[in-house]
Amino acid sequence: MKILIVDDEMPARKQVESLLKEYGKEPYEIQEAKSGEEALEKLKTGNFDVVFLDIRLQDLTGLQVAREMVRKKIQTKIVFVTAYDQYAVEAFDYSAVSYLLKPVEEERFQRTLEKIEEEVCLRDQNQGKEETALASVEAMLQKHLEEDHRMQKITLEKEDRLYVFDPSEIVFIETEGRNTKVTTGRGVFSSNQSLRDWEMQLPEHLFFRSHRSFLVNMEEIEEVIYWFNHALQLKMRGIDHSKVPISRSNTKAFKKRMGIQN
Repeated sequence: MKILIVDDEMPARKQVESLLKEYGKEPYEIQEAKSGEEALEKLKTGNFDVVFLDIRLQDLTGLQVAREMVRKKIQTKIVFVTAYDQYAVEAFDYSAVSYLLKPVEEERFQRTLEKIEEEVCLRDQNQGKEETALASVEAMLQKHLEEDHRMQKITLEKEDRLYVFDPSEIVFIETEGRNTKVTTGRGVFSSNQSLRDWEMQLPEHLFFRSHRSFLVNMEEIEEVIYWFNHALQLKMRGIDHSKVPISRSNTKAFKKRMGIQN
């Protein structure tokens, strides 16, 4: 059986590999990937039977990788590896997708391995189930992210004073050297957090990475402006002096989020 282990932390990858060697009934061909993009490249050409897929990666989420697998009809059994609590992952127990909760328990791993070995043998009978399963899993995890694991309040400093915001008060964030500049309805603030840090902490349903240098609040978009060469810019509510660009690579995803047809 050919297996891919995807996790951005090397000790986590080695733990899964060690457990496979300890509890597996057959010698496995094992490969590793340190990012979502690397995983997708290997999955496209590797013909893997099973992928052990971490939920939270540095570049993509495990769910984004899984959706891309479904879209490209990559028939590889998915086992999510996640640090989320039982409430967040209960949907997995009712789906065709398996999961392991970090830190991985040996007994749970053994049961999961036995299950996926059986399912790999029956994979042709189960085609199509993963897509439906991913929908329920994604809904559960998204709810968990929004309620429990995303910023509830934000504190920003300006002129020796601390200002407290709800995430929805941020209009957009842009890179400024190695730091970021946060534009709100109450002014502009500097932050030493990277744009990637903000993206990981702010509600995913509310914010969109329009450009490698910009993160925008979708609820604060006032106008979408067509620019030269079919590029787009955003006019943000209450911020007349700024136009936020949308990169070519993100235009399709933005139009889908906004329901723009042309």
